[in-house]
Amino acid sequence: MPNYVIISLIATLAIIIVFQGIGKMNKKVERDYIAKSPEKIQEYIKRNEELLERTNKLNKKILIFLTFTIIAVIAVFILFPVFIPIFFIASLFAFTLLILNIILRSSLEDRLKIFKNLSLEIKNKNSNLNG
Repeated sequence: MPNYVIISLIATLAIIIVFQGIGKMNKKVERDYIAKSPEKIQEYIKRNEELLERTNKLNKKILIFLTFTIIAVIAVFILFPVFIPIFFIASLFAFTLLILNIILRSSLEDRLKIFKNLSLEIKNKNSNLNG
C-alpha cells in the first residue's frame, strides 16, 4: 500500500478520535452547566436546533463536494495518473467530513431529545411546586 494511503488513513482516524473526544467533553460541560442553572435549557434547545439546521445544510454541501471529488478521481485516474495521490487524499478528506457531519448531526439530535425531556421535567416540577 502506498505511503500516502497509510498516512491519509492514520490522519483520518486521528481526526475522528479527536472529534469524538471533543463531543464528549462538550456534553459533559453542557450537563454541568444545566445542573447549575436549569433555566438555560430553552437557550440550549434553541441553539442546538440552529446547529442542527446548519449541519443539515453543510451535509448537502459535503455530499456535492464528495461527488465532485469522486468524479475528479476517476477523471484524473484515466487522464493523469500522476495526480492520483492528491485526489485520493481530497476524496478521503471529503468522506471524513461527511462522517464527522453525520456524527455531529446524530449527537445534536440526541442532545435535543435530552434537553426537551429535561425541560418537560422542570416544567412538571415547577407546576407541582406551584400546584
